[in-house]
Amino acid sequence: MERSYKRPKRQAVSLTSLLDLLFVMIFVSLIQQKAAAPTKEEPVPVAKVTEQKAPKQNFQIKATFNFYGTSSNPSLPSGKYIMVGSYKLTDGSLNLGGLAWIERPAKYDMVPLSGKIDPKTGSFRGRVEAIGCKEFTLERKLKRDKTPISGEWVGTYSCSQGKTGLTLTIE
Repeated sequence: MERSYKRPKRQAVSLTSLLDLLFVMIFVSLIQQKAAAPTKEEPVPVAKVTEQKAPKQNFQIKATFNFYGTSSNPSLPSGKYIMVGSYKLTDGSLNLGGLAWIERPAKYDMVPLSGKIDPKTGSFRGRVEAIGCKEFTLERKLKRDKTPISGEWVGTYSCSQGKTGLTLTIE
């Protein structure tokens, strides 16, 4: 006896019915979208956006550190080197470190500076961050336009050699 296995037709009909239902749903959805769309193709006005750039808050700084003897300490040698660092406009902090000598006297090393610039008084005060050093005080004597602090700053700093003259030229 041979048995034949037949698929029930009901499953095929169910699958066909589901596919038909799916196509009807897609068709109705497309009709609804088309009905909701404007009939005329009029350009939609676009608001003009004005791009405003926030003012720059941080600056990469390059400066020349020029030191020399003072009237109270005239026997000091003079020297000069390039410094680089960063300035934060938000709090006035300026940190500079030595990069390369331009004119190096014997037994002298570059020293880093960290302090705050007061735009109201035009002063730059802080610490010389090296062993045997203390503070520095500079006043702005010449202003340049490259950054908010560009220009020539003149004053003194104190380290183990005593009070030393300093001109810091910030590019």
